[in-house]
Amino acid sequence: MFRASQYIDFNSGTVKIQPMDLSRDRPSPRSPDDMLDLFECRVDVWQLGPAVEILKAIEAHAAFGASVWSHTAYALMAVLFTYFEMIGKTLNPNSRPRGTASPDFNYGFCDVYPAFDIASGDRSDNSLPDVCGFRDRVRNGLYHLGYTKGNLFIHNEPRTRIPDDFFVDRSGQQPLYLVNPHQMTRTIVAHFPSFMNRLRDRGGQFEDLQARFKRFFEEFHGLRS
Repeated sequence: MFRASQYIDFNSGTVKIQPMDLSRDRPSPRSPDDMLDLFECRVDVWQLGPAVEILKAIEAHAAFGASVWSHTAYALMAVLFTYFEMIGKTLNPNSRPRGTASPDFNYGFCDVYPAFDIASGDRSDNSLPDVCGFRDRVRNGLYHLGYTKGNLFIHNEPRTRIPDDFFVDRSGQQPLYLVNPHQMTRTIVAHFPSFMNRLRDRGGQFEDLQARFKRFFEEFHGLRS
């Protein structure tokens, strides 16, 4: 079972509110709440919803070894790996529309997977070599080369064998980077509400984050309110 959403039923695949309908219902000038609603709707319906449907189809065909669905977790990475950089554009205080992709990704990845945040807030590649390793092999491979890079292993081993969505195996001569797209999908879908809760918080704790989101929504994407 997946979490609840006001925009989509992840378990049935039914869209409750179409992003384009919501956009027409919230014409400019848009309030901060309008921007948050539009963003959440688009992410839930356009990105997370399709990823969940791919995952459900993969697992429904698990008994058919020769099926193409046995090899479709690769597509999940292509659909979802932008999530880290997307939220990182708001989380990174120094983010810009271009030129900050690496730290943006690192900020987002560490927010979803805080166990990798070994540098206590330093999001540089030198301080986060494992995060850099996954980003280079998956994100850079897919979006720069159209193909993942070497020493990357995509799997769906049970958590009793490999408990983490992302794991670096250093038992050989070279490190092997292991990714479980099945569990990664569930983790990202579950994570998104925590990000939205911070953006909607009115206690004053996240005012800087909220200001950066407004800039991300308006300036970075040309969506002036």
